[in-house]
Amino acid sequence: MRVTNQMMVLQQIAGLQTNIDAINKTQQQVSSGKRLTAASDDPVAAANIMSDASKLRALAQYKTNVQRATDRVSTEDSTLQQLTNLLTRAQEIAVQQGSSTATSETRAGAVSEVQGLLSSAVELGNTKYGDEYLFGGDAATTEPFSASGMTYTSTNQTGGRTIAIDEGETMNIAHTGTQVFVDTGALASIKQLGDALNANDQTGVQNALVSLQSALSNVQGVVGDVGARENQLSMTSTAIDDETNTVTTNKSNLEDVDQAAAITELSTRQTAYQAALLAVSKSTDMTLTDYLK
Repeated sequence: MRVTNQMMVLQQIAGLQTNIDAINKTQQQVSSGKRLTAASDDPVAAANIMSDASKLRALAQYKTNVQRATDRVSTEDSTLQQLTNLLTRAQEIAVQQGSSTATSETRAGAVSEVQGLLSSAVELGNTKYGDEYLFGGDAATTEPFSASGMTYTSTNQTGGRTIAIDEGETMNIAHTGTQVFVDTGALASIKQLGDALNANDQTGVQNALVSLQSALSNVQGVVGDVGARENQLSMTSTAIDDETNTVTTNKSNLEDVDQAAAITELSTRQTAYQAALLAVSKSTDMTLTDYLK
């Protein structure tokens, strides 16, 4: 086949264009820091990168859920510690006023403090977390308890709060006021003590002490459950961090360019391009006489 000057020029231009395309691609890699400038560069890697990106978004949401849950559970734990203190103080009063040395005057004097303990316990039951009542259950915008003197009322809360902590896995993170303040006997035992003191009933005060001890034990059971939830959330948070690091590293290996190697490649391609330009310029400067020599 006869090779003409035009064919040679076209081949040289095609070679130059190939060099230019390679330089542009390498420049994009260096400037963006990404190995893939288009999905067509490596379809399998591109698909895996998209999958990893989706996993990272899901993990970020799980991490947010766990952090919010941890804050809520921590608030509940603090509230339960305060309730424990109230019950402990009520027991101390019951021990003092249930003894044979107590009188009607000392019992009457203790009533106001016990009434204050009941009021404080109700306030704890109405603790707010953000715009919601911490122990409100499904009716989180309705105040769970109210108190007047030595009486209290409850909305009998039900339900709870669950969060997604992994794909297909949820966790219950909340107790209702019914579970914490009613089922444990916390409010009822404090009221029982106040009523017995009002009636100057020594036996009633002693019976209230037994109820208070039972209530405190029940509250400690809830505290233990809250502690278990805190531990689970902590372990889940660590697991999410570990998985996030693994996926991030894998995604980076697939899409991030080796900057040192890319810069070296860019320099090499630029040198090759300049050499090709020089060769083309020399060949295109040749005259018919040059070819006949």
